[in-house]
Amino acid sequence: MTEKHRTAVPDSLVPALNSLVTRATENADGSDEYDFAAAVEVADAGVVTKGLARLGIEVSPKIAYQVWSLISENYQAGWLEGPGDAEDASRAVLGLCQYIADGTDYAGFSGKG
Repeated sequence: MTEKHRTAVPDSLVPALNSLVTRATENADGSDEYDFAAAVEVADAGVVTKGLARLGIEVSPKIAYQVWSLISENYQAGWLEGPGDAEDASRAVLGLCQYIADGTDYAGFSGKG
């Protein structure tokens, strides 16, 4: 990925991003949700994979699926309509990271969810 396609992660959000990816990885481990996901959800996970790559995070679509699931959970939705493109996905990820950093998320990081 070229530098012009990278999105800078503010230093203040790096711990939240690491926590998000760790949680998503833990959620994906042993889960078969991705294997039985609807085609649109699998496609969304592909876009989220690209969005995370823009942030310098390389993960499988199975983990990206869990990231989007946590973003959806944060908005108290079953599954949000997926991001339009990688840039939208990276913005959504950073948005959840900001909520996590502020302690105002509902995805379980701050204890609210």
